[in-house]
Amino acid sequence: MASLIYAQKCPSCGRSAIIDDYYKTDEKYIYCLRCGYNYSKRIERYTDKGIDYKEEQYDGHGVFILVNKDGNRKNMLLNEVTDEHLVEYRAQFDDDNVDQEKSYLVFFKDGVFTILHGNPPENFHLPFEDYKKKMYAKYGQPEFDFMVPIEE
Repeated sequence: MASLIYAQKCPSCGRSAIIDDYYKTDEKYIYCLRCGYNYSKRIERYTDKGIDYKEEQYDGHGVFILVNKDGNRKNMLLNEVTDEHLVEYRAQFDDDNVDQEKSYLVFFKDGVFTILHGNPPENFHLPFEDYKKKMYAKYGQPEFDFMVPIEE
């Protein structure tokens, strides 16, 4: 199945969000590894009249990026954050197998990012337009203007 993967401005925080666009089936996934925003439009069923899609959207309350010392990576978009979640995330972050230099937990609420653990990468705080300029300078202008290269 053909898809295009590129960055676009996040509708929630204004940073770079990742788009996975299955243009042939009209399915689409958007997720922001900054604020945790996520959207999906996927085929639910085929009918005599066409295709029924299911759409879901979550504003997001942050992200938890956990990188193990062996290089395995786990990206969690936080749709809900409770005190119990924070205790669990802290325990995972403190595990001996975790590379704390590359892992981070960021809470997002009312347009404000709060870093709870770790250090997000350099591009984390860039507004989308600045990120876009940086990616074009690094990778060149793509054939289609809407396609912005992805980098952490």
